[in-house]
Amino acid sequence: MKNGNWIDTQAACALLGVKAQTLYAYVSRHRIRLKTDPRDARQSLYFLPDLDRLLRQNRRPRARADVAQAAIRWGDPVLVTSISEVRDGTIWLREHAIEDCARNMTLEETAALLCGFDHVTLPETRAKISGTSLFARAMKTLAEEADGAPSLAGRDMSDMSREVGRALSLITDACLAGHSSGPVHVRIGAKWGLTPEAVNVVRQALVLLSDHELNPSTFAVRVCASTGGSLAAALLAGVATLSGPRHGGVASLANQALHTTLEGRFEQFLAENADHPPYSFGFGHPLYSGGDPRAAYLLNLISRHSPVRQAVAEASKRLSLPANIDIALAAAMRHFEWPDEAATTIFSVGRTAGWAAHAIEQAKSGTMIRPRAKYQAMSIDV
Repeated sequence: MKNGNWIDTQAACALLGVKAQTLYAYVSRHRIRLKTDPRDARQSLYFLPDLDRLLRQNRRPRARADVAQAAIRWGDPVLVTSISEVRDGTIWLREHAIEDCARNMTLEETAALLCGFDHVTLPETRAKISGTSLFARAMKTLAEEADGAPSLAGRDMSDMSREVGRALSLITDACLAGHSSGPVHVRIGAKWGLTPEAVNVVRQALVLLSDHELNPSTFAVRVCASTGGSLAAALLAGVATLSGPRHGGVASLANQALHTTLEGRFEQFLAENADHPPYSFGFGHPLYSGGDPRAAYLLNLISRHSPVRQAVAEASKRLSLPANIDIALAAAMRHFEWPDEAATTIFSVGRTAGWAAHAIEQAKSGTMIRPRAKYQAMSIDV
């Protein structure tokens, strides 16, 4: 079906010669614009000029610079790492499937695995905590810690292990807006007043979020570490990048999507957010054609009879896309009665383990990350 410059899913797939999952991946990368069909709110339409341009690009031979430019976004790996890998439909943490890690490990044990330490222990920290938002508190805490902190280069493993433990403790306290002691999931459970079952779910969610190869915040961490920055400075770069609405801020839109589905207003939500691809509110993932394994794992911890799990399934069916980790976190937050900042807290604290590992690995490599730019003149209207 064609509607002016807009065509439906079947026609778009036929034009590109791809399956629907690949089409959705192009949308999530903002290479194809879409909107809701005004005649049927359950259907999406795709912008024909975007499809034509993509078709021409895919058919022409590409120079090395063009390949590099395309690869920087959801493309081929740009850095060699032995920390994590997306393979066979899941993510592997140093050759351990993420699902196995979540079942059997704490975040501290996962941090030790990722960093190559024997163990990571969290000390009690008494740093000053200030700031109204989670990200502001974390960034202020890390900025203070970075003042005068030593570079990661040339440090011994035991010294770095202590520093990683301290960083995890600092970020946990900053996110929770208070000082505490014990393992991360225990601290969170005490702060939020959770049942033992819910605390165990928090533990597993933290591990599921601990690393995801070269996402934007992890790449920022590695760039900082490559210049000789301290661990605190590298983690600060990670938190600052995570604070963006298209990274850590996705949790807010995922919560809205779940809320409206539970109230029977999902079609209204889709109409009001027609400019947002499904990935931005928790559905589909360019790295997982068969669905985000972290989401499947976390949703399976919720009773299949729970309204929130049924709502996620309903929205997934409507979009013809599987859930990703963002909507799964929103579902867990609502089902287990976690507070409003729970998803962002779990993401920030959990990902600190992976950030630390990537910072250390980059520092050890002794190389600096410095891509080249492709200059393009910009016209200025006078």
